[in-house]
Amino acid sequence: MSCCGIWEKFDEKNNLIKEYKYWKLLIRNKHVKLGSCVAITKRHMASFSEINEDEIKEYAELVKDIEKALKKSFNYDVIHHLMLMFFDKHTHFHIIPRYEKPRDFANLEWIDDWNPDPLVQKREPLSQNILNKIKEKIMINLK
Repeated sequence: MSCCGIWEKFDEKNNLIKEYKYWKLLIRNKHVKLGSCVAITKRHMASFSEINEDEIKEYAELVKDIEKALKKSFNYDVIHHLMLMFFDKHTHFHIIPRYEKPRDFANLEWIDDWNPDPLVQKREPLSQNILNKIKEKIMINLK
């Protein structure tokens, strides 16, 4: 178990999309919007001000990679990058695509309720099988 439990909380074992030198990109297991991801620093930092130049440069690369892959995968309309850290005291960003119109994927209709808080959505938890389908689609388009 990690020092703060972040890897277990986001289920790195099952949800890792890509490992960078300083970051890990995972599909978000509490999947509120189609393609929801989380980018987590590999080094434990309880405050974003602890980040170094190499880590921030690599995050810029990760952002370009995931935005391109999510656009190609699901054609989002808007994307949010949120660092909240209310519960998980380890530097990470939630990457949440938003959709003006419903999307169909994995035999599900994905409707974005346009709640101003993109982490809020009335949705049943998804099975790991559905999460894997989303993850695989993103991984194909991340190349």
